[in-house]
Amino acid sequence: MTLNSSEKQILELISFGQGWSRKKIAESLSLTQGTITNVTKNFLEQGLIMEGERVSSGMGRKEVLLYAHPHKFTYMGIDIGGHAVRFSLADNGLELLHTHECLMEELTPEEQRGEALLRKIDEFLALCDADGTAIDAIGIGITGIVDAAQMTVLNMPNAEHWDNLNLVSLLNERYHCPVFLDESGRTMALAEQMAGQARDIGDFIVVQVGYGIAAGIMIDRRLLRGVNNTAGLLGHITADPNGSRCRCGNYGCLENILTFPMLEKDFHGRGGSGRLADAYRLNDKIAIDVCLNAGQALGIALSNVVNLFNPETIYIGGPMFDVMPLLLDETKRTITLRANRFSTLTLQLDRTSFGPRQGIIGALALAKSRLIQTL
Repeated sequence: MTLNSSEKQILELISFGQGWSRKKIAESLSLTQGTITNVTKNFLEQGLIMEGERVSSGMGRKEVLLYAHPHKFTYMGIDIGGHAVRFSLADNGLELLHTHECLMEELTPEEQRGEALLRKIDEFLALCDADGTAIDAIGIGITGIVDAAQMTVLNMPNAEHWDNLNLVSLLNERYHCPVFLDESGRTMALAEQMAGQARDIGDFIVVQVGYGIAAGIMIDRRLLRGVNNTAGLLGHITADPNGSRCRCGNYGCLENILTFPMLEKDFHGRGGSGRLADAYRLNDKIAIDVCLNAGQALGIALSNVVNLFNPETIYIGGPMFDVMPLLLDETKRTITLRANRFSTLTLQLDRTSFGPRQGIIGALALAKSRLIQTL
């Protein structure tokens, strides 16, 4: 099938929506109701969409809601971080069918990361008794630098032996389907825009913190990339010019302050004992100080981002904010204190929509949205 630009817009709207009537689609895209009726009729015949319940918005005839047909396509999502790699299969409604996770250290031998990744994917497919030939598209989000054509991993600051690895060609040759690659912060922002809380928001930022920091910036509903495809490297903003050297080569990066390993290191360096999270639950002063320091560092970095881009919302994710909520409280306080008051008049700080699965949903959203653009 070959779709024109209007048909792709209609299909994307329905595919990522939670039920769209033909009337609402026509109003949203400024198209005639006749055009929408003809296009959706063809989509129904091709099995791309299906009809759901009838609803009424007032007087008059009830409208039939349209949804993505869940069985039309199957997607694989791969979320590659410096600590772990997550795999998933999902249907066309992005409902997760299977998920699996392995540690980055399991991808051995180190000098053959691509082959090791293929082996892990095959193990995942065997584990869920899935046929690789049934996959219609693969989306990959990686915490690193990808080239402008989004074909090759140029560098992963938090993992070795990934430089200049053409993952797209490698997986395409093995699984014979379209493969799409992007930096994980951008895929997480895409998940928020396509399937999360930011469906109706044009300017927002997603920040995910764990063993590394990923960030995606959406401006006027478009992902910010920059001339060298490196926009959004929040984790490598200098937060402490006198700080220790980061794996990226710079000194005092935010990732050297606000990640699981670095928070633990700071806690023990200040004389703390045991686990930081356990000490925090006991109101340990050292643990509280560590959280205040880290929250302030993140807040300073984000206040600069707020002044530069003036987003409507910042979505923050990461289990550390659940375990130690003071981190988020101090981040919010610092942004309010340091960002321009006009930039924060309507600024909202919310948690991300998909919690620990933000990266997986992002990779799947990448696969689905880009596949639609190829139809």
